[in-house]
Amino acid sequence: MMGAMRVTVLCLACAGALWAGGCGSSNSSDSKPPPTTPVASSTAAKPPAANVVQVDMKNIKFVPADVVVKVGQTVRWTNSDPVAHTVTATKGSDIDSGTVDPNQTYETKFTKPGKVEYVCSIHPNQTGTVTVR
Repeated sequence: MMGAMRVTVLCLACAGALWAGGCGSSNSSDSKPPPTTPVASSTAAKPPAANVVQVDMKNIKFVPADVVVKVGQTVRWTNSDPVAHTVTATKGSDIDSGTVDPNQTYETKFTKPGKVEYVCSIHPNQTGTVTVR
């Protein structure tokens, strides 16, 4: 018990010394605050890059339902609904996202020209196309 108390007192003394040293005033007029580094949040949505086309899954629809991309571009689907969706190709591709839960994304890169028709296999009236040029 006595050893733990001694360590605590020593730690508090060290913290006090560090605080006092860092709080001194400076007479220099050039004094600048230390630079800060922004911290990325793992829950924040990534903004689309220039080569990423965004499609929302919203109100049981793909928004926009039809997109045109260039060969090499990526399409990112973001589920903004409170229910799960899929991105499942019906023609022109073997794309199958599996279940995309709320607030999750699915993306794929298109490497050859053509038209890909797709559907949410959970909500068959939710359809879309990707035209690759």
